[in-house]
Amino acid sequence: MQKVTPETRRKRMRAPAVAASTGGRIGLARDQLVDTALELMQESGLDALSTRRLAERLGVKSPALYWHVRNKDELLGLVADAICAQMMLPTNSLPFRERLEKIAWEYRRVLIAHRDAPRLFAEQAPTGPHRMQLYDAAIGAFLDSAFAPQEAVAMATFYRHYLLGMIAEEARQTSPPHPGALHSTLALGVELTQLGDESRHYPNLRGAAKLLANIEPEELFRLGLKILLDGTECRAREIARSK
Repeated sequence: MQKVTPETRRKRMRAPAVAASTGGRIGLARDQLVDTALELMQESGLDALSTRRLAERLGVKSPALYWHVRNKDELLGLVADAICAQMMLPTNSLPFRERLEKIAWEYRRVLIAHRDAPRLFAEQAPTGPHRMQLYDAAIGAFLDSAFAPQEAVAMATFYRHYLLGMIAEEARQTSPPHPGALHSTLALGVELTQLGDESRHYPNLRGAAKLLANIEPEELFRLGLKILLDGTECRAREIARSK
């Protein structure tokens, strides 16, 4: 898959709109529109991304955007797919576990790099070509580990939800509105260490307070991924024994 580099995106963003020959309408390349939307989302967040602001940034009237997108929902779908295009998918020749690990770390790498990307991916169905290719790759890995098609789709869906949930939690730690905010797991640990005698009401959590207060989000992601894939391998062995 071709990787879209930051330099490529900068060149696209610098490319001026070109006047069309019919009626003086400003012609926009769709990739220019999407790149500018990505830039706005990075600056101000998903909630601030609107067709009005996008048109202003491009120097056109809002109706000019609708030659390329029907509505904001379609625009957001294109933005999500453009983010997904930056992920490098593993080759199918790798063992299924290694493929799923590589997919997970690429998913995290790219989504963490884009403000509000985990939320965008959660809210937008994976209908773009790059997102469908990613989903297809995950299903293929589960199929290759001996899962039947129905179970492979279920596992790939569960896998996607796990990744999005963990990455979203990590993204909140460094989100611009709350630069000093702690990851929820770390925040819980810090709170428990400050409760003193009151912590006796939570005996199991109290014993883990220092661990929770010091665990890194990346390490938490790694641990959860390992447990998930260990379970996947265990289930694959059960399927193989039953045949």
